[in-house]
Amino acid sequence: MDRLAMRIPKLSALLALFVCSMSTPIFAESQSATLPQMLSLADALQIAGQQNPGLLAETTARQIARGDATTAALLPNPQLQIRSEGFRGGSFADRQELSFEVSQEILTAGKRSQQIAVAGANLRATAADVDNTARLLRFAVKQAYYQIVLAKADLAVARGLLTDFDRTIRAKEEQFQLGEISGAELRRVQVERFRVFDDVVAGELNLKQARATLLTLLGLSDSTVEFDVTEELLKGEPIGSLAPLHVEALQTRPDLKAQRQRVVRSREQKGLEQARRFPNLFPFVGYKRDFSEDGVLFGVAAPLPLFNRNQGAIVRAQAEEDRESFQSRRLETQARLEVDQAFNRFEGELRRLEGLETEYLPKARESREIAEAAHKLGAIDLTAFLDAQRTFREVQRLYNRSLYELSIARFQVEAAVGR
Repeated sequence: MDRLAMRIPKLSALLALFVCSMSTPIFAESQSATLPQMLSLADALQIAGQQNPGLLAETTARQIARGDATTAALLPNPQLQIRSEGFRGGSFADRQELSFEVSQEILTAGKRSQQIAVAGANLRATAADVDNTARLLRFAVKQAYYQIVLAKADLAVARGLLTDFDRTIRAKEEQFQLGEISGAELRRVQVERFRVFDDVVAGELNLKQARATLLTLLGLSDSTVEFDVTEELLKGEPIGSLAPLHVEALQTRPDLKAQRQRVVRSREQKGLEQARRFPNLFPFVGYKRDFSEDGVLFGVAAPLPLFNRNQGAIVRAQAEEDRESFQSRRLETQARLEVDQAFNRFEGELRRLEGLETEYLPKARESREIAEAAHKLGAIDLTAFLDAQRTFREVQRLYNRSLYELSIARFQVEAAVGR
């Protein structure tokens, strides 16, 4: 139970970090209109996909990459040159050397097609990065949503126990007035009630905090918006075996798709740098008036690649291609590890839940009922009765947390395979 309790703050810290990085204020006038009173998990995911500021900001990167792809496909602009030499006054047309030239750069060695290929791979990588941000956002929304579900379940348990304690206290007060118990025993029950009352207060606070976290992920800055969630803590369906999950992860994870496109981009960039060894051509045509003599100009200009043949850029492009290839292999290994860890966590949480469900929770409930009946008959003292109450409360809370951890483990498997 201690290990499980230690996991909750870690998950909350990671979720808070994600919320801070993905959130910016938005006007609150339209918030209540876009949030249903009864919010399902599907509704929460849809709203987050439409309104989360971090995801919207990431989407603009795709527009930037699309603009770069458009620019890469454009032809170079022609150049116009007007030149005058030797004018000493008099007739402007006949007393000088006047020329008009128009030149057009021609990209050689397939540079334009290589530029388009580089920009296209970059666009696809950026689009996959956006999908990966959406993947991480979906996991964060699911986790925040089920924190609300857990807080509601814990609060319901605490309120139910508080009601039971109030009934017990009323019975003790009647016994005290009849002189059947001492004042010390009555005070002890009243003091024990505070522990349960403290659980109620803590549960209400956890519920408010969880709602505020989810609202932030949904792009809503007003934490006072009232809503309730429709999902409950359930065991859910099995997740399948490990091998198909590995295959699915390697095929569908958007971060792997993005990295593969970066490998393609670096390969196309290397081809572009190799094509830049060959100079572009600048053919030109024009008109020249040489002191009242008319003539036509034409020719071609090109730099001479005697010293700089783009050697350094080619070496750099080759190194970047190697680096992106190694990075792709590293990410695939990391993806397999994440699937393994998520799968193992799910299996462990399932075993814990089944143990609680089949053995410990029924025994704790039965022990509490027996203790309550025995205490009413005077067969056990107050200490044994309160211990049974306390044990049932802890086991019930542990059962709720185990259901929550199993749900989060399932969501972690889904995120690890790219869903």
